[in-house]
Amino acid sequence: MVVQHNVKGYEDFIKLVGELEGSGQPIHVLFSGGKDESGNSWCPYCVKAEPVIHDALAKAPEKSHFVHVDVGERSYWKDLNCPFRKDLNTHLVFLPTLLRWKSPQRLDGERCSNKDLVEMMFEDED
Repeated sequence: MVVQHNVKGYEDFIKLVGELEGSGQPIHVLFSGGKDESGNSWCPYCVKAEPVIHDALAKAPEKSHFVHVDVGERSYWKDLNCPFRKDLNTHLVFLPTLLRWKSPQRLDGERCSNKDLVEMMFEDED
């Protein structure tokens, strides 16, 4: 079964992924817009993609890690100096973004709502 993690903010994300890198297991990361007290995200594409991605987790390798990262408020995300945008390992342009950590494999924007593409992301070992 996939080990799921939820973090909020850049610092907590970097800390967690640093700890997971030594596991030798694949790490998939979903970056999405922050949620309010009601659990609603300001990012409509994230709302649409989230159930597709969570359903596809069944295709992920046993013991792999799935990290759901809340990037924060819309104003923080929109700042061009946002660390999620500047980090060479994340280099985010769109939300949501689903990627395999330290790999060229990534889906972003509306492609994260495509069941077939998301399942391929989780199934493909290379």
